[in-house]
Amino acid sequence: MDIRQGQVRRVAGRLAWVDVVRSSGCGRCDDAGGCGQACSARPTTYVIPISHAVAEGDRVEVSVPQNAPLVAALMTYGVGLAAMFAGALLARVVLGDSDLAVAAGAVTGLAASVLWLRRVQPRAELLPAIRAVPQTRTRPES
Repeated sequence: MDIRQGQVRRVAGRLAWVDVVRSSGCGRCDDAGGCGQACSARPTTYVIPISHAVAEGDRVEVSVPQNAPLVAALMTYGVGLAAMFAGALLARVVLGDSDLAVAAGAVTGLAASVLWLRRVQPRAELLPAIRAVPQTRTRPES
């Protein structure tokens, strides 16, 4: 589970817009020869479904399941690629060995995968979750 700190920017209905500071990709952004990019980048905003009350300005922890990026990549690229090849193969078998028929089948398969992916509901265990971070109060120095 990947856990990052964030701050709620906006809440609307059952969704929260959370600004999450990116972690460094190279680990030496400020060093000589480092990338100099990720540490100084602006926070990324994620829209996350919420299950409990949060308010604008709340500090939260955003947790993403370990396998969620892999499943998202497979759903996005794997389903589209498989549908494109299946459409091309089916068109070749049904309509013959014409290049135009195979290309039309590939485009049809790809379009079908896009429509299917838009309708499928994401599995709840793969969605990011937010948890409020308790505010620690410090006593003013006297």
